[in-house]
Amino acid sequence: MKRFTFLLAVAALSVGCTSRIPAGFNPLASGNGGSGGPESIDTRSANARRDALAAAILAGNPPPESILATVYFDFDKYTVSATERAKIDAVAGRVKVTEVIIAGYTDHFGTEEYNLGLSDRRAQSVREYLVKSGANQAKSEIMALGSQHADKNAAGRQSGAKDRKAIIVDVNYSGPVSAAPAAKSAARPAAPSAAGAAPAPVTAL
Repeated sequence: MKRFTFLLAVAALSVGCTSRIPAGFNPLASGNGGSGGPESIDTRSANARRDALAAAILAGNPPPESILATVYFDFDKYTVSATERAKIDAVAGRVKVTEVIIAGYTDHFGTEEYNLGLSDRRAQSVREYLVKSGANQAKSEIMALGSQHADKNAAGRQSGAKDRKAIIVDVNYSGPVSAAPAAKSAARPAAPSAAGAAPAPVTAL
């Protein structure tokens, strides 16, 4: 059974955040063999594909096409609800013939340590359900991201619902993978007071 063996401080991605990642994970091992520039990771070998996708997940940028299913959870819960089981059932056949990374997440409510453990239990819960459906546990990895990628502006339980999830990622995804951090929307510049006119300069009295 593959489990996480250590905590990694992700200072380069988000100061103070921690994640649990697969043992032996090396985001630089595959070099820059891809065609997408210095941030692109080669996916030629099985280990390189796994590490490339793990790095992308860690950066908050997994390729949407690599995600087989997104399973959502109730507030402070890690059991898979009846309404979400259908999503796992729909991809169980695919999971039986591939390798997957199951990444768990939480909203930003609660301490970092608590959320890290909760995200791990959510990912483990999804894996346990897949194993009961016939998947090979040895072909799955668990990543616990905690609240690292949660919307910090979420003001209530309902607004943070989209962050309470686990994703099932196909390690055999063969498309482009980037370890660049997910882009954040930039603030829009203030419009000038008049069309085509620059703001009036401030002069000292």
